[in-house]
Amino acid sequence: MKSISILFLILTGLLNAQNWQKIDSVFSPSGVAVSSFTSPSFADLNNDNQLDLLLGNTSGRLKIFMNKNAGSPPSFSEYGALTEPIYTDGLQNTNSSYASAIDLDGDLDLDLIISGFNGLLFYDNIGDQNSPFLNIVDTVTFSPVNELIGSDGKPAFADLDGDGDYDLIVGTGESFIGGPEAGLLMGFRNIGDANLPVFVRDDELVAGLPDVGLNAFPALGDLDDDGDFDLLVGRDASNLRYFRNDGDSSTPSWTAFNSPFSGIASNTYWNSPTLIDLDNDGDLDLCYGNTDGRLFYYENTGDAVSPSFQSRPDYFSIVKTEGNGATVSLADYDGDGDNDLISGNWLGDLLYFENTGDNTSAAFVSKSASFTNISLPSIYSTPRFVDVNNDNDVDIVSGLLDGKLYCYINNNGTYQFNGSIYSGIDLYGSSNPAFADLDADGDIDVLVGSDDNGSIGFYENDGDNNFTLNNSFISDITFNNYSQPTLSDLDNDGDFDLIIGRGSGKIDYYQNDGTPEEPVWTMNGDLFDGIEVKQNAYTDFADMDNDGKKDLIIGEYDGNFTYYKNLMNITSVEDERSQTASEFHLHQNYPNPFNPATTIQYSIPVAVPSSVERQHVSLIIYDILGNEVATLVNKRQKPGRYKVTFDAANLSSGLYLYKLISGNFSVSKKMILLK
Repeated sequence: MKSISILFLILTGLLNAQNWQKIDSVFSPSGVAVSSFTSPSFADLNNDNQLDLLLGNTSGRLKIFMNKNAGSPPSFSEYGALTEPIYTDGLQNTNSSYASAIDLDGDLDLDLIISGFNGLLFYDNIGDQNSPFLNIVDTVTFSPVNELIGSDGKPAFADLDGDGDYDLIVGTGESFIGGPEAGLLMGFRNIGDANLPVFVRDDELVAGLPDVGLNAFPALGDLDDDGDFDLLVGRDASNLRYFRNDGDSSTPSWTAFNSPFSGIASNTYWNSPTLIDLDNDGDLDLCYGNTDGRLFYYENTGDAVSPSFQSRPDYFSIVKTEGNGATVSLADYDGDGDNDLISGNWLGDLLYFENTGDNTSAAFVSKSASFTNISLPSIYSTPRFVDVNNDNDVDIVSGLLDGKLYCYINNNGTYQFNGSIYSGIDLYGSSNPAFADLDADGDIDVLVGSDDNGSIGFYENDGDNNFTLNNSFISDITFNNYSQPTLSDLDNDGDFDLIIGRGSGKIDYYQNDGTPEEPVWTMNGDLFDGIEVKQNAYTDFADMDNDGKKDLIIGEYDGNFTYYKNLMNITSVEDERSQTASEFHLHQNYPNPFNPATTIQYSIPVAVPSSVERQHVSLIIYDILGNEVATLVNKRQKPGRYKVTFDAANLSSGLYLYKLISGNFSVSKKMILLK
């Protein structure tokens, strides 16, 4: 039993190890990473007297961010475990658009209601107020409501008739099939009680409220401290609509007012508000999301009776593109020793984000640059920093929807168009370039991805920036439509690996197991397992924290950037060469755990005496009981670095040892086969 327990601990530790650590604070100092069409709501989910954030969106999954402190501004961290049971079986029959956390069944903990295309879905909290845990979806409670509201209803809950239970106002959106007119506000009275709600339509609760437009996003709160709930409505248009409740706690009566929300949300649309006391000062503040995913917070600088709202852009600040379709290319543009970022978007812009941190801690700020006045002749820009003319500064080459590449040469900070260098490249579809010296001949070649996989091609540079299509370099690669390639040495072995962002938001990785001159591609499905964006993943890699490993930044459909710190156990090629010169070295196999094949690297030093050209080397695999199960190497070899592949297709899952032996030297490491 003891050996089984030890094996379990080893397995658990390795399975929990990750290649990448997602750090939201790099592009979102508040810790809140957003998606398109955000709809915020707040609740104290873990009973720590701090409001946590439930972020509705159109990514398919509701996002929850726990409030780590009640400071000004607060900071949050994403907590996916709470909603994991909802999406275990995929996204079918689930929602993500709008969320409410209320005690719907009177058991003193917060339940979850998520609405969207599948109506209002109720998830009972079967944990407690300190540690919530969600039960399977209840499809009965809101069935009378869902029959009436269509496929895009936004709920707001409050006790509108003073009987001690939650009533409901639903704003209607644009239903795909049937449904009510968009922009209506529908009332539902709870004729049950606080423990067993029963909702029936009651137009008296919304009497006098107008159609506000294509969508209606209601929020309820007592803004004038008179004991009843007032109504704030966002919509698929600019501005917010405010209706003061001039009735009483049992019978609402709505009166339209502009103040105190005049001028707020005048430059944004699809505004979805919520009213909460986020700064914990006893009055209601305003937070709303909109179509591009940003959250806007307005602090109530008045009081509970006479509110006055002041914008606080330091709350929920985020670095993202203007417009959708973020791309990524990293280089030290301003020469200060850290990596800056250039992005394109669907409008065809070039957008610059300066790294105002340093080479150990990145922090990006949107700024203008000498190239931001470049006017590209088409849309869907995909710019890359690259030193085209080998003069040690960063030029810019961008793909566009027209399938061509547009080159701008950096001359002392001024960018000039050069239409001849890539004139022979013209794809049937949008162009997404990736640059690297893939044949190790001292010049920069280009691999061009496209939304049409038949157009994708590798163009070899003859040394004078003349490019010839040569797809023999990528003959083993499977490209999909909407491929966004990147070439980077991720395993630090001195050659370029291939990373392909897909239109689906996933990332494919092809490890180069060949040489710097002749790549040999091996598909590795584990390296980016679990990393996925909503749509159109664009990647680039650079050592952002000076630890010798290349970190990942992804741009995507919604215009957001996501930062991942590289946690892989790898060393630099320079380190490996030093080891080869002085000592044997056995690397950890990769991937690990593996199924059914894994790669093992080892290094052989120059022999002593140096007149010995070859040394006898053995690399042997053992099971946990010490039985030899495979011999991978058993021969004399020259000094150098070697890779071998171990295929365990005929073995069962478990812990194995691999041992390198040469003369008096031996070393072993553990690996796990997990089928």
